[in-house]
Amino acid sequence: REHDIINDLQGDLDHLTHARSLLSQVYYRQNMYVMSAQYCDAQDLTKYLGPVIAVTGLSSFLGFMAASSLLANMDQLRNLTSLVAGFLGIMATTITALRNAAKFDVKAETFRGAAGQYRLLATRLEERMRTHRMLIADKENWAKPSVREAEIDNFNKFFENNYRIVLTAQSEMKYFPPGAVVSKWKSAKKLLPNEIDQPEVDRSKQLLLLKQHYPSVV
Repeated sequence: REHDIINDLQGDLDHLTHARSLLSQVYYRQNMYVMSAQYCDAQDLTKYLGPVIAVTGLSSFLGFMAASSLLANMDQLRNLTSLVAGFLGIMATTITALRNAAKFDVKAETFRGAAGQYRLLATRLEERMRTHRMLIADKENWAKPSVREAEIDNFNKFFENNYRIVLTAQSEMKYFPPGAVVSKWKSAKKLLPNEIDQPEVDRSKQLLLLKQHYPSVV
């Protein structure tokens, strides 16, 4: 009889394996979107926003200088200063137009929003898996067929709904993370779940749960 219970419990733990698979996908996309947002912010700052601020500031300074009394008696230098200030103003306008075309700031905000959605989804998954493990750990209550069937049915419905949430979130994404950069992140294993705030339910923990409840069999 105890062997049958072990087989049933292992089957129940398989639900956690499927849940872990979904949670790993959520962690992966959450990390990818967080790093994509940071990448787009850095690109926007270094290529567009920073230069626009510097060029605009310099243009304004030269404009004030050309109009000041310092160059009142230096017509040639004043005209040259005004010309340079105007050229820098055109450069600032051009860089701003390129920034609007590249949309790094818009992409960063989109990726941040997606990362937040996936983080909320991961939190719900973690809590649901934790609740499922607690029910399995209660051997007396879990041995009741009605309890087992109701929990497994609710568990399956929960994850089916969350799979749909993932599909919806992906279908609403207007931008894609840069492929070459994502490949580098994957090679460096930066997209994998971290052990601090992204815990996973792995096979070793499932076996440990079996050993704790049925040490004479496992």
